[in-house]
Amino acid sequence: MPRVSAERMAAVQVIVDAGSDPTRLAKLIADHAGEPDALFARKTALAVLRTEPSRSVRLAALIQAGSATTVAPADDPLWPELVGALSETWATENSAAGRRRMVHEKDLRARLLLVSSLAVYAASNRGLSELTMPQRRVLRAELMGLYPKLPRQQQQEIDAFVARFNVNGRGTL
Repeated sequence: MPRVSAERMAAVQVIVDAGSDPTRLAKLIADHAGEPDALFARKTALAVLRTEPSRSVRLAALIQAGSATTVAPADDPLWPELVGALSETWATENSAAGRRRMVHEKDLRARLLLVSSLAVYAASNRGLSELTMPQRRVLRAELMGLYPKLPRQQQQEIDAFVARFNVNGRGTL
């Protein structure tokens, strides 16, 4: 294992040994996004963060982990896993707050993370079964309002949400 990678893994271990503080894990994930040798340590920190029992604490830490870096999402190999982890954190009881934050978020990277994760959640079996028709309609309207200014990746995730809904034969949004 290269020296930098070993140092980053040691840093993750220190955080875990001290109780797995979600804020510290998120900071490590964000701070080392531009370091290829830190990818394994970042993945490990994300795996630990996913086990945080408090949904609201996990949600805040994941947004911090995904938004506190200047590395473009397309250049971050951990980005898809961050999106997946955040999409698993959404539920009926917190998705409205997530939508509001998505619309008003000033930090571009945080907004992209929110857009991607909400679109992935809404297109999932869980999202389709948990979100009511009015909730899906509101989410679609908010996503479509942002759509023209989004990168192609986020547009494709929104398209997948809309297509998945239509394929399930539940009507049109």
